[in-house]
Amino acid sequence: MQFMEAFMSKIVLVGAGGVIFAQNFLKDILTDPELRTHEVTLMDIDAGRLANAVAVAGLIAAKLGIRFTPHATTDLREALNGANYVITIFRSGTIRHQELEYEIPMKYGVDQVVSDTLGPGGIFRGLRTLKDLFEVLEVMEQECPGAYLLNYVNPMSMNTIALSRRARTVRVAGLCHSVQHTSRQIAEWTGTPYEKLRFLAAGVNHMAFLLKLEADGQDLYPKLRACLDRPEIYKKEKVRFEILRHFGYFPTESSGHNSEYLPYFRKRQDLIDRFCRNDFPEVDENGIDWNSMSAGVSGASVQICRGLQIRNEKQIAGYLDGSREIDLASSVEYGVQIIAAIEKNRPLAANLNVMNRGLIATLPPECCVEVPCLVDGGGIVPGRIEDFPEQLAAIDRGMVGAQILGAQGALDGDRRAIFHAIAADPNTQSKLGLDEIRSMTDELFDALADVIDPRFSR
Repeated sequence: MQFMEAFMSKIVLVGAGGVIFAQNFLKDILTDPELRTHEVTLMDIDAGRLANAVAVAGLIAAKLGIRFTPHATTDLREALNGANYVITIFRSGTIRHQELEYEIPMKYGVDQVVSDTLGPGGIFRGLRTLKDLFEVLEVMEQECPGAYLLNYVNPMSMNTIALSRRARTVRVAGLCHSVQHTSRQIAEWTGTPYEKLRFLAAGVNHMAFLLKLEADGQDLYPKLRACLDRPEIYKKEKVRFEILRHFGYFPTESSGHNSEYLPYFRKRQDLIDRFCRNDFPEVDENGIDWNSMSAGVSGASVQICRGLQIRNEKQIAGYLDGSREIDLASSVEYGVQIIAAIEKNRPLAANLNVMNRGLIATLPPECCVEVPCLVDGGGIVPGRIEDFPEQLAAIDRGMVGAQILGAQGALDGDRRAIFHAIAADPNTQSKLGLDEIRSMTDELFDALADVIDPRFSR
């Protein structure tokens, strides 16, 4: 009797040479007895980094006592041919480009922390990232139509809008770990076992809110509000707790990020000193303060990214020379969990970034929202949020205008739309007049011309 060979899906990691982030996905795949039998391809444009990723994958497999030989290639088309799931985890450009996205706005008085999601830096990061993501999408349409594109690359909302508008058959979803990390923080702060925590989170990426927060049928918000009076907690997340104090709900991304999405915290130096000072510095031997970005210190992400580069290279070297052990604990990332839910038809609830289209009725249908989704053998089914608090919708509407305009500008190669996107940014609005915004935008176009779509040239 002959049996048909079971269908095996193809999973592709684009940007696998980053190794550390890819390592989480490789662990999640290889610790799953079913998924590790599927075809896995690692792709990166840097052959040396790619070789390191393959070596680390071999170490994980050896530690698990299994055989695993991923396909590795620097050729995007080869990697994507016949793929079912594509996870994008690459970085576009260099730290120097990131510095320019901070330094030029700061010269005009626009103070940023991370500049990867909103603001002048976030919009231009979107332009240089989408230049590469559009290439991935186009090759997917040709080589694996109908596949899932699971994107981790920021700016999440702007990228998701642009990719979703351009996609013809490819199914696009944006993935972030803000909700997972924040829910774990809240469990710790309130003394709640994580497995007992029940929450409903929705809004816009990096500015979603915990709409419901419970354990054992009891509302946990009173315990969370009590943290306003606990300096050891409040001072670590001053901006987020001020948002809770004044708007009634807790957001799902760090204070450093949130401080640059709103007009309230970075418009004057006294406000920056009050709400964005790092009260718990953690400086390593290289002079990197690891708590500076989460606290909201100006330009901290550039320093943190340099530190991560140093730390990651040491970590990879340690894995390869045997001086460092690989931890096989599963990650909190949704990427492989989504693939497993679809392949095994086992329900998964995950907060994903998708086009709104009525999911939150008080936000524009053409924006990107982060909402709970049901994932199973039928695919990804986003959930509709009823009665989204109006004060939260007002905050998120302040973000989505810039994101929609930025995505439209990226799609059309339209400099004017990019100017409008930056002019719509709440932090920029709090600091500059229109002539200043135009001059700043033109200077950013000139400085970053080598890494954005040539259509933007004057």
